[in-house]
Order: sequence, then structure tokens, then C-alpha cells
Amino acid sequence: MRTLLVVLASAALAVPALAWATSRAADDGTLSVKNADGVVFVSARGTIIGACDKCRVSIVDPSPDDGAPPVVTGYDGHKDLSDTHDLYLGTNIRFRLVGGIFRIKVSGNGIDLGVVAKGWGRIQAYDSNTGTFSVNGAAPRLLPAEREVVVLTSTS
Repeated sequence: MRTLLVVLASAALAVPALAWATSRAADDGTLSVKNADGVVFVSARGTIIGACDKCRVSIVDPSPDDGAPPVVTGYDGHKDLSDTHDLYLGTNIRFRLVGGIFRIKVSGNGIDLGVVAKGWGRIQAYDSNTGTFSVNGAAPRLLPAEREVVVLTSTS
């Protein structure tokens, strides 16, 4: 019985991941951030999955009908700033936005996220940063001390 539950749980997780991977547009770019202390902002159409140790996550979903609604867990506080703008505060926050237009700003410590989308963003490190980022498959590097704009688009 336990084996059957593991198989069913694995299948349940694999289906959304497969749908996400196959729905990627040919001109989508990527952004990967690992263990970063700083600020990451993304304005795009696509998918973002992430987590942070201690942070603020501001999400704007201007068109709630163009993809799945944002999923956010683990927060200590939440504020509805408008019909389309939410703010989450706390430790061990997890978030996911799939298949639509979004704007997200994550500021804090221990930021990990992956983006597959078409759009742009800004990244800037805090003084305590030891994390890295990679844009469109480039080699990972430390977050910049000065705000840097990134463009998410296919390099091929």
C-alpha cells in the first residue's frame, strides 16, 4: 500500500512539472537564483517557483484569468494591497506562479527561485550576499552590488 501511495504521489507531482516543461515557449528565457541575500524583481509572462528564508514577497497578478492563481505558503503575515496586489512577510515562504503575466519582488535572505518566462527583471545584492544567479543559461555569478537589469529571452 505504501508503494502505491509513493507512486501516486510521484505521478501527481510529475504531471504539473511535465505540463510546465512542455508549455515553455521557444523564446522564453530563464533566471536561476540560489541562496541570495538581496532583491530580485521579475516582470514577465511564464512561470516562477521559489522560496526564501526570511523575506518579503510582493506579487502583482494583473490578469487573474490568464494562468493559475499564485500559490504562497509558509508566510507569517499577508496583506491584500489591491485586487491584484498581495504582500507576504515571514520566514520559510514558498511561492509559485504558473502560466500568466506577473510581477514579483522578493527581498530578503536565502532567496532561491527559478523562472522560465519572457520578460525582464532587476537584481541587486545586500552586503551579506553569498548567493548566485544565472540568466538564460549563462554561467552563475554573484549578485551584483549595483542594481542590474536582466532580460529573459531565448539565446538561440
